Amino acid sequence: MSTFLRAMGRATFVWGECDCSLVMADWCRKMRGVDPAASLRGRYRTARGAIRHVRRLGGFEAMARSLMAGCGFATTQAPRPGDVGLVEHPAVGPVFAIRCALGWAVKSPEGVAVDDYATVVAWSV
Repeated sequence: MSTFLRAMGRATFVWGECDCSLVMADWCRKMRGVDPAASLRGRYRTARGAIRHVRRLGGFEAMARSLMAGCGFATTQAPRPGDVGLVEHPAVGPVFAIRCALGWAVKSPEGVAVDDYATVVAWSV
């Protein structure tokens, strides 16, 4: 996982290509061979476009639950390193993240932030 997180940190943030949702989905694809964000890819290119798309899908939590359930991921109350989740980032609101030993890793325009963000919902990978 550390290799993936380091690469995620070096990659340039690009809406619709390398953002929190698609990085989380890339991790799921690497670990389980399933892409929970397949329906999101190519659907937006800006923050505004992402927000509009999320709203059309019922909001971030509803979208997240639907995407993950559609790929067969089970929720967990005790996320372990390697699991994924929807967490509450204090500056931007809900974001997708990957659980690591130090907390939740979130892809952002600044790179990767790792913190003990509040978990909204998590899935076992």
